Amino acid sequence: MSAHRCGYAELGTVGGHEDPLAGVAHSAQVGADYCEFDVRRCADGTFVVSHDADGGTGDSSVAVAELTWPELRDSAPGVCTLDALLDALETCGLGAHVDMKLRTPAEERKAGATWELDAIAAVTARLDPSRVVVTSGVRATTSAIRAWATEHDAPVVVALSIGGNVRGMTWQNAVRRRWGELFPQLRFRLSEADAVAAHFALAMIRLARWTTHIGVPLLVWTVDSAWLQKRFMHDRRIWMVTTNHPARAVALRDRTGR
Repeated sequence: MSAHRCGYAELGTVGGHEDPLAGVAHSAQVGADYCEFDVRRCADGTFVVSHDADGGTGDSSVAVAELTWPELRDSAPGVCTLDALLDALETCGLGAHVDMKLRTPAEERKAGATWELDAIAAVTARLDPSRVVVTSGVRATTSAIRAWATEHDAPVVVALSIGGNVRGMTWQNAVRRRWGELFPQLRFRLSEADAVAAHFALAMIRLARWTTHIGVPLLVWTVDSAWLQKRFMHDRRIWMVTTNHPARAVALRDRTGR
């Protein structure tokens, strides 16, 4: 079981803002297996943990990718560096569920930069690679990390994320998007991923059956209600559940023996 955003929602805000480090401590205390967190990159190359592109400030003028780490730290107290989070994970022994929210720009990639690989290398240098899961909805990211992991003999799990917001799309594009999410065979093959991370609704409709049929692990996000947690914690087709309420999920897991 993976604690979404380091389990901060169950813990509540600390000091008036989200605190990933306090969330890690809470998730470890209640018995989570992994902490899920989003990795982004500052303008000076510092990797940080932030669910939102604005650092959780709600201020559209704040953009993680456009600020140096000192500038971001002053504007967004709820953001921490990846190094600080890895310190916390090392201390408590939780696994890392890394959601890559960064992409190397084309011009930087042509010059030889690979920000995604730099980030995963930093994680696996500090943590046991067999306890690292990487999720991304970008095929170029999953294929690059899979190739890196194979080259470095690192047993990380690379999962293709499936499920996204269709707000603002025309109904034709929204239908096309959802159809592709329910039947993602080609997309998955091209991603070179070895697991799928799917929205719980897609898992319920079809993807749990499909991933079982093709023999790949299925991670389901974000499972928060008690009845959904009970349903998925009982479902042997599900490899991992990501939730904002890890304490309740752990209690259900312990009762079901999963």
